[in-house]
Amino acid sequence: MRWGWIAIDALAIGLFVLTGLRSHGTLDEFGLQRNLPAFLAGWFVAAIVAGVYRAQPPKWSLPVAWALGVTLGIMLRNWLIGRGLLGTISPVFWVISLAGVALFTGLPRVVVYWARRARTRASQA
Repeated sequence: MRWGWIAIDALAIGLFVLTGLRSHGTLDEFGLQRNLPAFLAGWFVAAIVAGVYRAQPPKWSLPVAWALGVTLGIMLRNWLIGRGLLGTISPVFWVISLAGVALFTGLPRVVVYWARRARTRASQA
């Protein structure tokens, strides 16, 4: 289990939710209670099932966790706000959530990848 990535992803999902709530003017206790647990649960269920945190995760694990985690997070959010687990999902909200979660969880991975690559090149020089 890669605990560092678990912590980074939790922070990333939290920042995504906080950014969304702030941009809509709904950054309050109710907004956090209906969004943060849903997106965290959706992400971590999908990420663990897909194997994102294994020592050697499959190459497909992150995209699968991303698509399933966001979708599950939105479904859980719908349930928490009384629309039912299988309630209507706004396509715009879904696409923006996919993009936001991709940015917030993907950017740290890109930074680590480039830092490791630079370190490897420097050690080979």
